[in-house]
Amino acid sequence: MYSAAAQREQDILALWDRAAGRARRQRDDALLTAAGAAATDSIGAGNAALLSLRTRLFGASWRLRAVCPICHTDCEFTADSAVLADGLAPPVDATPPRVAISGSELTLRLPALSDLAGLAAASDSATAARLLLARCLGEASPITFDQDALDRIEAELERCDPGAVVAFTLDCPDCGHTWQAVIDIAPALWAEVQAAAERSLLEVDALAREYGWSEAEVLALPHARRAAYLQLVGAS
Repeated sequence: MYSAAAQREQDILALWDRAAGRARRQRDDALLTAAGAAATDSIGAGNAALLSLRTRLFGASWRLRAVCPICHTDCEFTADSAVLADGLAPPVDATPPRVAISGSELTLRLPALSDLAGLAAASDSATAARLLLARCLGEASPITFDQDALDRIEAELERCDPGAVVAFTLDCPDCGHTWQAVIDIAPALWAEVQAAAERSLLEVDALAREYGWSEAEVLALPHARRAAYLQLVGAS
């Protein structure tokens, strides 16, 4: 029977198997499926599920980095993915978002994860945002609204699903500039999965070549003992 750490490693490799080499949308879908998210979930709920998956695989401490938009300094910071996940999903009993325009109240729906699939062909982020907004408006065409109305609609959607956009307020240690660094959860998680999977495969390769062990035998070794063998073969 695998230890908890070994099982997490197996889960990471299985997830890497399903997503490696896929297009961005397919890769994100694989992560969301592994996280237990449903297509009808809001984007904020999907982000919360991804962060919970990240916590299960790597622990709560999450090292991140962002580039200062002014002086381009690479800024590193740490977040707690478990705490962050708890605050992202909108309330289950939340009322539908509504906004008053031209004397009438317009009822919207929150963007769902299933809406994201239709945005893959968008030429840029602005086009993708307009397409997503159109889906939330349903039969009401965004062309009938001026920019002020569209901004209010977007603000109301963000208010009802704040977890759809995850951002951190950062202060650059070099120039002192303060800005909002937006983190795209799925690719950030995938970068960790890919790095961990590739590290495991390199360790399996080194020990299999030296001792003739199978992948299952290497992965079943306690990490401390595996590290000791890797030192002996000069692969650490």
